Amino acid sequence: MAVLPEPARYFPVSPRPYRMEAKLMPFGTDFGNGERDRQFFQVDGERDRYLRNRRATAARGREVVEEPGLRSCHARVVEWMTETFRAEHPQIDLAGEAYSGVFRAAQEDFAVVHRDAEGRDRAVAMFVSFPSGWYPERAIGGSFREIHGPVPDFGEVEAANRSMLSAMIERGPYTRFVWTVSADDFLDHHPERGRRLAWPGEERGWLRVERQVTVPFPEVSASLFLIRTYLYPFAELSPDQRSVLATALELMPLPVALYKGLSEAARATAAELLRRPVSGARE
Repeated sequence: MAVLPEPARYFPVSPRPYRMEAKLMPFGTDFGNGERDRQFFQVDGERDRYLRNRRATAARGREVVEEPGLRSCHARVVEWMTETFRAEHPQIDLAGEAYSGVFRAAQEDFAVVHRDAEGRDRAVAMFVSFPSGWYPERAIGGSFREIHGPVPDFGEVEAANRSMLSAMIERGPYTRFVWTVSADDFLDHHPERGRRLAWPGEERGWLRVERQVTVPFPEVSASLFLIRTYLYPFAELSPDQRSVLATALELMPLPVALYKGLSEAARATAAELLRRPVSGARE
């Protein structure tokens, strides 16, 4: 295989109070990564690490969870995932059956949400190896609103909740981003089985970004939700990015910070690290 590129770089941070919002953008929007911004599945030089971590989580009993029934829904999503991954990365062999072939080859996590004829929705497939502090195994069978219930401001308005779900199923595809900071670069932040260091850790920090892509399947009343996790060391951010991130942390509303597992002390530590001069930082 040819030498793989460095991971794409995303910086969805602004120097204002963080709000948990949908912020759906048309898929393919240019974020400065060229062709990769138009790929559903990104393959890069971190792939071996991601797949090693994925095998480790599977060995601990965290594997694909698929709700039985809905055969046509699962078949359509699997068909699209397989065809799309092969078209984007024909050099990679997809062994396995059903969802497992793509899951074991891709760096993205995923979920599938289905809406029935009465308008009730639920997560019918879930494979998340790298959660940012939540329980993927508890989400299977839950509605979109139930899954996002703990997220501050996200699911408070029923009309907005249904509007976003309709957009995911009937329109798109879309891209959105969420971010947090971490004292470690562990991919798996499962609350019980993952690994996570507390601040101040080793006087280092990482910006943790999730690129989330929604893919509509209106013919089977479903949506695929792809999640790719990126970890950027503070030291590799540009001076401007470090300043923006520090300000965003300082302005982050307390409920949002607590949801992200960031105490006041953790935010202060992270902001202080970001405001230190760093030699060799990106310009």
